Amino acid sequence: MTQTNEQDEKSPYPPEVEWWHRFCGPAAVDRGVRARLRRARNAQEALGEPAAIVLVRMLRAAPSDAVHDDERTHRALDLARVLACVREDAAGTRLMREAGWASFPGDRAFAEVPVADRPRLSPQRFRRLLVATGGEEVVRAFTRLIELLDGRASVTQLRWDFLLWTHPERGDEIRRRWAFEYFHAGAPAKTTTSF
Repeated sequence: MTQTNEQDEKSPYPPEVEWWHRFCGPAAVDRGVRARLRRARNAQEALGEPAAIVLVRMLRAAPSDAVHDDERTHRALDLARVLACVREDAAGTRLMREAGWASFPGDRAFAEVPVADRPRLSPQRFRRLLVATGGEEVVRAFTRLIELLDGRASVTQLRWDFLLWTHPERGDEIRRRWAFEYFHAGAPAKTTTSF
């Protein structure tokens, strides 16, 4: 068993949180890792950072892992770049509740809403985020969102939402949840076959 696997088994954290603490958190030994991953312009550049490879292995998305393809490896490398933007793990918070409306806007025009109730993420950027289809477009959208939240985000929520964003069914579920949270409109109804 490798040292990384031994450490992972002893960790009380999910793999993405353990990785973030080791490489990007306030107690990270090499603070340059975070900076280098943030500067990586694509997954290929992230390959040059051993910490990114560690995340790929921790998520069992390495090409040598059974039944995993290059797309999973690529997405895990992009996730390392996204998680490198997080300065504080705000476990338990919801990204869109933090970035969205303080109360449901209804049919009020944006200008009619008190400034304190307006979202941190503008409606235009939110719409662009919802239609982001993959690749660098999604990485940029997620990193901008984290920047708007002053680097404070749930590492675990980022992992799942980012990795499943382009999934044919789960991606739509995430977008629906994000829309209801953004507009402070409660939770979407469970998907059913009829009304």
